[in-house]
Amino acid sequence: MKQHEREYFVSRIRCGFYTLKEDGFNLKIYMPTPEDEYEINQVYIDAYEKALDDDFKTEDEMFEWMKSKELWTEKDEQKIEGLKKDIERLKVEIFNARNNEKLKETIRMYLRAGERQLSQQYEKKNIYQINTCEGIAILEKSVAFLKKCTFLNGELYDFNSLSADYILNKYYSIILNDSQIRNLARNEPWRSLWLLNDSKAIDLFNNKGRALSVDQRNILIWSSMYDNVQESLDCPAEDIINDDDMLDGWFIIQKKKREKERAEAEMESSIQNPKIKNSTELFFVANSEKDIERIESMNDIGSRIVKQQRLNTIKQNGGVAEQTDFFDEKLKLTQKSNESYRNIMRR
Repeated sequence: MKQHEREYFVSRIRCGFYTLKEDGFNLKIYMPTPEDEYEINQVYIDAYEKALDDDFKTEDEMFEWMKSKELWTEKDEQKIEGLKKDIERLKVEIFNARNNEKLKETIRMYLRAGERQLSQQYEKKNIYQINTCEGIAILEKSVAFLKKCTFLNGELYDFNSLSADYILNKYYSIILNDSQIRNLARNEPWRSLWLLNDSKAIDLFNNKGRALSVDQRNILIWSSMYDNVQESLDCPAEDIINDDDMLDGWFIIQKKKREKERAEAEMESSIQNPKIKNSTELFFVANSEKDIERIESMNDIGSRIVKQQRLNTIKQNGGVAEQTDFFDEKLKLTQKSNESYRNIMRR
């Protein structure tokens, strides 16, 4: 994004309204007041209850119907989860490849492809969402928002020339995406405004009692996120901060690190027997997928390799293996034997 674009978008965000220029009309869409928000939310409640009375399906019921017609399957759900994990893994990989430009860009290509596939899967999953109680209510709520907050020449717009549906699509199209907001949050002129805001020298937004816009909320969130990154003891280099994919990888690594430390602390506090606590290997029973993830997070790379080697050995032996069949145990025995030999030779 160029500097003049940043200046434009920051000024638009600060003013607290969106401008739509269509067919000679110069419409302004403001954010709702607290009273407006209450009435808009009431529209959602009423529309949802009416849709229920009219025998429309809820989102959960729609998914069950799609499954019964094989329009959405468990395989589709697993694909979404798999793509999410792949995207997370690729972001970690692009961070780890930060010093290899060619590899980094190759990973970025796969990352974009994974994101497109995930978007397609969500589109498939939500294709009938608009026909659910929630979908109908969301649309009614959005139209109610426009009718309370769209102005022409200082007066509420009557929607005679331009329909609410048309304006709603235009409104959604001008909301900044995540990449644009992040670019604004870490660069000038926003960065200086954000720092000055701490001293109460300026007001960031000119909302005049109205709610924060989507862009305002998002830029506040990302500004705080970048502050936290800068204050971190493991603060990454500037080029990583400026690369959304690499920084996301750094976020994931830091999150897993915290989860690992938390899980280890919880496990250690739950073990009272000092002999067990000081063991090199501990066996825990997992009662859920969440337990499995938490236990797995405590294994370092070496432990995961050993675990995989042992699983491979068990498979090769037809599902049964002795302790001494494992490669890591054979290695330990060899090391002990060598140590004993060295001790004898020293005498």
